[in-house]
Amino acid sequence: MLVGIVGKPSAGKSTLLNALCLTDAKMGNYPFTTIKANRGVALVRVNCPCAGMEESCQPRSGKCIDGMRYVPVEMLDVAGLVPGASEGKGMGNQFLDDIRQADALIHVVDASGTTDEEGNLVEDYDPSNDIDWLNAELEAWINHILFEDWQKASRRLEQDPTKSMDLIVDRLTGLGATIIKVKQAIRNAGLMGTNPREWDEEAQVKMTHELRLILFPMVIAANKMDMTNAAKNIEKMISRFPDLAIIPTSGLAELTLRKADEAGKIRYELGSDTVNYLVDNPNEDKQTKIVQAIEQRLLKEKGSTGVTELLEHAVFDLLKLIPVFPVENQTKFTDHDGRILPDVFLVPQGTTAKEFAGKIHSDLRDNFINAILVTDNNKAISADHVLKHGDIVKINAST
Repeated sequence: MLVGIVGKPSAGKSTLLNALCLTDAKMGNYPFTTIKANRGVALVRVNCPCAGMEESCQPRSGKCIDGMRYVPVEMLDVAGLVPGASEGKGMGNQFLDDIRQADALIHVVDASGTTDEEGNLVEDYDPSNDIDWLNAELEAWINHILFEDWQKASRRLEQDPTKSMDLIVDRLTGLGATIIKVKQAIRNAGLMGTNPREWDEEAQVKMTHELRLILFPMVIAANKMDMTNAAKNIEKMISRFPDLAIIPTSGLAELTLRKADEAGKIRYELGSDTVNYLVDNPNEDKQTKIVQAIEQRLLKEKGSTGVTELLEHAVFDLLKLIPVFPVENQTKFTDHDGRILPDVFLVPQGTTAKEFAGKIHSDLRDNFINAILVTDNNKAISADHVLKHGDIVKINAST
């Protein structure tokens, strides 16, 4: 699973990546600070079953604090996108090549309205425009990949029209298209039962739009929410795009809090609305004085910096993933080395027991016998049993 961070230059994408992952991606208030894609690992929160146990869990990755499990998620911050990217303008070609790897997107928008569509400093720019043109660029890119030389490519459908979905999947394989996703896009576009060879420009535009929604699910980070004019611009975005998830954020504030935590001057947990100071006189320390301002201006008024909620929306609402915990000993909740709940997998809703076994190891899937649902009184379940959020599962397989 990979979550991509996208948007125009100078919107705060690299700052957000650093805030989420404590990476050192170059930040700057000028266009194309990011030239090559930056990667990092962020953490999302899930409730851990160890909260009701006598002993704490022992994560192999991430961490667990007081029954709250922090699960790693890979992030990608790509080069800034500008209008015309689908035709190669700016870093467009590289951006589009990078973005195809992502399962979901966080579109970082400069809610302060102080940068134009190319990231140059201005006054009173309407950030709602960025949502429109970025979506348009993605759709132009998809349209070009799918429908270039469409009449020629679709000639083979004359012999077998039932292969239309296969043809579309073949053309969009690099974007993560599957038969299920293509079928859903055709249905949503109102084109089910029609002949793709006869799709006119209007039908192609509808199909492209639905493919963009399915292939690149997106949440909007209304970044720099604490700056002048941000509040009114965020209200405008919410009004203009009522069907979009728009989450006010401050990547810089989150990064400042996490850096102070890393320095041992405060204790700050992801998504928290409180800060515990670990220095004797926080008013006399430059770093903690800035933290105090963030606490008053953001945490107490807004409840958080919005950064953790942003990532969790991408993972749990857009991608609809759920946590499932594998164990080998269902009595002690341990693996073969005696570690308590060392692993948690984020899997799509609807994942079956046998599919989950394959995510642990292909041998477990190939030799699957049954599974034990520890969270349901050690009930034996079959291969096609659909797992639920927070299940603890033991896989039984032949040797």
